[in-house]
Amino acid sequence: MAYTVAPSPARPRTVKRKPVPYFEPEIEELGPRDSATKTESLDSYKPADSSSGVFYSSIPQFDLETTFPAILAPIRLLHNVAESQDLDSLRALTRVFSQCLLTIFHSMNQLPVDVRYTSAYKLSECAVQFSKKLFLCHVNQLEVDGFEPVNRRDFIWQGLQLLDMTMSALKEFMQTAERELQRKKPLPEPPVEFEEEEEEVEEYYEEESGTCEESRLSSEGASTDQTCVEEADELGSLVKPPTKKPKRRLAAIISASLRRTCSKKHKKSSTAPTDTAAACEKAASPAGRAFATTNIRNSIAIFPELFDGKLDNSIHHPEDGTELYVDQNGVLQLASIKGLVRYLTSTVSDNDLELVDVFFLTFRYFATPALLLDAFIERYREALPDDLSPDQAPIESLHIKLRVARLLHKWVDLHWRHSDDHAIFATLTQFAFSDLSQDLPREVSSQIINTLHHAACAKEHNGRRLEKTIQSMQDSSPIGELSSTWEPRDKKAMMKGEFTKIKLSQFASPKGIELLTHQLTVVLLDKYRDFQPEDATRFWVEEATGKTTYGVFNDAGPKVTTYASFEKALHLWVIDAIVSEPSVESRVAKVQFFLDWAQECHKIRNYAGSWALYSACDRHSLIGNSLDIGAKHDEIRLYLRLFFSPLNRMKSYKEAIQKSLGPTLPTLVLFVGDVKRQCGNEPCVEHPNVPGGEKLINLRRYRPLTRAIQDMEKCHTPYHIQRVDYVCHWMEQVVCAYLSLPELEWENIIYEKSQRLVKNNRK
Repeated sequence: MAYTVAPSPARPRTVKRKPVPYFEPEIEELGPRDSATKTESLDSYKPADSSSGVFYSSIPQFDLETTFPAILAPIRLLHNVAESQDLDSLRALTRVFSQCLLTIFHSMNQLPVDVRYTSAYKLSECAVQFSKKLFLCHVNQLEVDGFEPVNRRDFIWQGLQLLDMTMSALKEFMQTAERELQRKKPLPEPPVEFEEEEEEVEEYYEEESGTCEESRLSSEGASTDQTCVEEADELGSLVKPPTKKPKRRLAAIISASLRRTCSKKHKKSSTAPTDTAAACEKAASPAGRAFATTNIRNSIAIFPELFDGKLDNSIHHPEDGTELYVDQNGVLQLASIKGLVRYLTSTVSDNDLELVDVFFLTFRYFATPALLLDAFIERYREALPDDLSPDQAPIESLHIKLRVARLLHKWVDLHWRHSDDHAIFATLTQFAFSDLSQDLPREVSSQIINTLHHAACAKEHNGRRLEKTIQSMQDSSPIGELSSTWEPRDKKAMMKGEFTKIKLSQFASPKGIELLTHQLTVVLLDKYRDFQPEDATRFWVEEATGKTTYGVFNDAGPKVTTYASFEKALHLWVIDAIVSEPSVESRVAKVQFFLDWAQECHKIRNYAGSWALYSACDRHSLIGNSLDIGAKHDEIRLYLRLFFSPLNRMKSYKEAIQKSLGPTLPTLVLFVGDVKRQCGNEPCVEHPNVPGGEKLINLRRYRPLTRAIQDMEKCHTPYHIQRVDYVCHWMEQVVCAYLSLPELEWENIIYEKSQRLVKNNRK
């Protein structure tokens, strides 16, 4: 226990200090496998261990020789090309070098976000990318048909100079990453303060006769009051303890932020004999630091709850009986705007995990941002019932205000849409400064104020929900790059654009099908990531209802149509390729080829390509029922038929999308059906317990819409596939040719072709 003594006017003040113990470091012999210094892993972002006044660095060293040694071998071989003058080796080794660089960048992306978003890190990364592109563009000239350098030696030396420039930029990039990681590393805990022992303190007190007991009691009061002052600082105006000057100790000479951390250990052991101290202890904060979770729903920094536990039950509002309707399972089904806001800011909503996402993803269908903000502000300033006790009222009020602040933070950070919500930005900012910053603890209000500040600095701020969903998917299942070194025989014709000379038979091999699968995925992914799932859902709702929703018009409609049209065109191309074959044997070979291709697409979760390819092979009315494709391919067709079965509304496909742990490309058939099916439900219905009452928002309509948006957002996770431009260009030209006529006309043309073979077989 600490003590304070009033200074004596008779003689100068002297205080005896306990000598700081000296620890003799033990010398430890390290074996050949031991390291001289213990470092944390690259993924660790925890504070370094504290020491007796000395902070040892635990930042990993970025060194190509030890961290990424695989890149050194191709570099050494590339320098040997200067002597051999072998252009084929230069071209082959460049691909290996490019793969190594991609691996390095993929590994560096595992660094903390605040390290990767610094200006120095971004600048160094761009320098490496720029040098790499210069080097690859120089060497890729060898891919052009008929290209021969005027001076082979000069051509190789220019390439090696660009290679050296890339490596210099890469080393500088590694050093920058190391510096930024060290700069962003959290400080360790401060050294533990040595407490003065009671015997040594009493030695000093013996010199002050008659004052020992009085000084001890005075010290206890000062210690208790100090704890109350620090806790009241976190609670704002909730509790106002008597102000007394706290005792100066070792914690007084370190920074304010660290002093708070040090004092938390003493708060737990402090006892409060007075009523004021008891009130402080009752509302003490169990955790003063914000933390992050891996779940996307709780991925933002969670506000600290300034209570030992949650409230058992929130106070029911008198109007809840007519503005809220919960089914027999306890799930909210109907609500008004104000009732929904009250429900979200009470403890009863904690069990409904998807309600917050349903609310923010769909509120623009039944409300406006201004109406929603007014409901939040009204809930924040709502008067509490008069029958609450003096101890319960401030706790209940603070609970409501914290929950309102948390929802506002989620709105701005995750769900904000600049095109729709910018009109209320000034009002929200003013409310944050005038109310939130005054009523709530600083660590709570500063989070939303900082988020508003970043939004104000951005030209067009949009929520990070999609970005964090993608990041969560990538963190849960990191994958490597998909690439294929196989090249078709007609590569030169494809590069020249002579697509009529290309025959699919040259791809009829495992390597050829792998190349087609990867490049089809690249083409479809570019079209899918071109639109936002939330905009696509809004487009389908407006298309089904014929009514426009709140918000500025966006161009999602044409982009969604482009993706869906490419799926249909791919389907028509496959059918046309099958029925155009002159014999039954060649038709069988084509069906087998496309089923193998569909199976490869299915393996990497390219369900859009798999659906288009398989469904074409299953059109018996066009390709015939009597084709003997063999047991193996019959099994493939049966498996895909069950997977995409419309009889159970594609249940297996829907589960695969929801449980997917990696990049996925969906077919829009399921999502369009789910969204438009829900549009048949009324947006507002009457309360079942209030006959003839006001209509309430029908949440049964909007929960499936939310799940569709979330599933489509998961599918925005990018693949790591090496793009082959000439194959992608050929595929787009061939498939998009089937967009020149309406689908019905192509169906008639294909049907006529299919009947020719039937007539020839009869003859």
